[in-house]
Amino acid sequence: MKDRIIQYIETRGLDKGNRRREVNYKRIILSKILREEGYTLQQIGRMFSRNHATIINMLKNYEVLKLYSDFRQAEDEMKEELKIETLEEKILKINNMADLHWLQEDIKKSLTL
Repeated sequence: MKDRIIQYIETRGLDKGNRRREVNYKRIILSKILREEGYTLQQIGRMFSRNHATIINMLKNYEVLKLYSDFRQAEDEMKEELKIETLEEKILKINNMADLHWLQEDIKKSLTL
């Protein structure tokens, strides 16, 4: 997933100084996804060519922006484009013990980043 996100960041110029709303939304959404995956603030900051304090601010803004429909729509579109599932979505898809084991291994792998 990290490679997909880095490619997404680079091809869309999210690591550049663009301050357009759509670009900022994408940075904020990806910062939240990466943080939930266990990446440190410094690691996320390096991906966007930003410092950790900027990432903290983005994560705070996420909580406010998720109240707006255009932001939620941008988040849904990005997750679909990147094929990203939240932990809750993964849990809801568990149908048997093999699925549960797969999810357990996926979580272990993400914790060892």
